[in-house]
Amino acid sequence: MENLPLELNTNILTRLPVKTLGQLKCVSKPFKTLITTHHFSKTHLTKTPFKPQLLLSTSTLHTLNIFHQNHQSPPQPLPLQIPSYPFNLCGEAIQLVGSCNGLVCLYCPPNTYCLLNPTTREFRVLPDPGRFPGDARIRLSGFGYVEKCDDYMVVSIGTDNTGVGNSVIRVYPGRGDSWKTVVARVPFRVFPWVKPVYVNGVVHWLGFGGKFPPSNKIMGFDFAKEEFRVLPLSGDMNERGVKALGVLGGCVCVLLRDRALVLEMWMMMEYGDRESWIRTLSIGGSYSTDPITYIFPICYVEEKVLLLVDNETLVLYDPVVRVTECLAVKPRGRENTMDVIVYEESIVSPYGYICQDHLDRRNVAVKQKERS
Repeated sequence: MENLPLELNTNILTRLPVKTLGQLKCVSKPFKTLITTHHFSKTHLTKTPFKPQLLLSTSTLHTLNIFHQNHQSPPQPLPLQIPSYPFNLCGEAIQLVGSCNGLVCLYCPPNTYCLLNPTTREFRVLPDPGRFPGDARIRLSGFGYVEKCDDYMVVSIGTDNTGVGNSVIRVYPGRGDSWKTVVARVPFRVFPWVKPVYVNGVVHWLGFGGKFPPSNKIMGFDFAKEEFRVLPLSGDMNERGVKALGVLGGCVCVLLRDRALVLEMWMMMEYGDRESWIRTLSIGGSYSTDPITYIFPICYVEEKVLLLVDNETLVLYDPVVRVTECLAVKPRGRENTMDVIVYEESIVSPYGYICQDHLDRRNVAVKQKERS
């Protein structure tokens, strides 16, 4: 097969699953050279079926497959073993910043970011973004893919969370190897405990502002334009209290409570269009009526919705029969709480945009520093 024309080889290999490609890389240098190119990984994404997985984070990382199993027996999380992985010694809860095309961005306090492909177990520790000014006590993080420049980017924002002062914004482009600083004003105060979501080249956070009582707002940072935007809410959504952000079916969604404390899910069917918000379902059960319970939508599992409750429990909600099913999932770790994110199986490399000569020079510099 190695003697076939390059175009034919590419057409065949880009249709193979990730595991098979990993085996081919180990037995054939020509195949390894082809498979590790940026063009090949992009083509492979478009030609293979979407295969979602869950990444669970406590003080360690676990993978969980609930998408192709019979739930009569509870799915079990599997520890993600990564040799020489620096976060193995983190000792704190690892934050899952975001996921895109098989890459997951991780953050470990006090100041370390990492790009990880959980499928190939390849990782890239980013340079230290530097400290923020003393009054920037709140850190916001985001991760996404910018189609315009064909690049993956991380944003780290330091803000005093007043919504009136300047904030320090540092952006890390995957094609480069350093952070760049942008000074801009965060439009309003943000709930730092609500997970950010990435859609349409913009990473979004849930915040609040305006006169008392303050109304909810969705703030977004546009990676391409390096500026903030506000995603409009519709009707009385502001006054009803948005509790969480999510992305389902490629659309921004929110959870909010009505006056009877019934939890509703609304989706923005056309990005940026205030009139495209529609209510898709109401969530019943004790989880929804408790006003202090935090519920975050994770993804669809067939016709059900997977929810993370209080950063401790995974729940499947069936909107047809309005029944919740608690999944007995307890990953090992020193933390009682967990973070959850969806990623897809892919061969996209965290180093996909850096030429090999640059990597070789940097590896030599790192080894010299370790010896000294």
